[in-house]
Amino acid sequence: MKWLLPLIFLGMFLSVSCSSDHPPKPKSLLEEDTYIDLMIELQLVRSYGETNSLDSLLVDSLTQEVFQKYQTTDSTFVRSHRYYEQFPEQQLQRIDAAIEQLKMDQVADTTQQDSIPG
Repeated sequence: MKWLLPLIFLGMFLSVSCSSDHPPKPKSLLEEDTYIDLMIELQLVRSYGETNSLDSLLVDSLTQEVFQKYQTTDSTFVRSHRYYEQFPEQQLQRIDAAIEQLKMDQVADTTQQDSIPG
């Protein structure tokens, strides 16, 4: 649940930061589904690092592994994020989708742990 609060604050921030001038779509814009998946995994890495007091180098290494998994870079993610956040209503929907996915993953993890014989 520690991931929920930062995502809510991000959503609130994005809803306030609305601009009437939308930048052009970046050439390397991530697909929305990929962007959402990356947002989720990056938040999980961040939360995991904070919860377990991990060294920042280890967190950076885990973050780079996430980018490698999706065959993208941090700069592509940042450009995509900046583009997507120019549309606050849609960005809130993306954040809601990320939160729902995290909830479903948590339920799946709990269900799986309950089915393991102790």
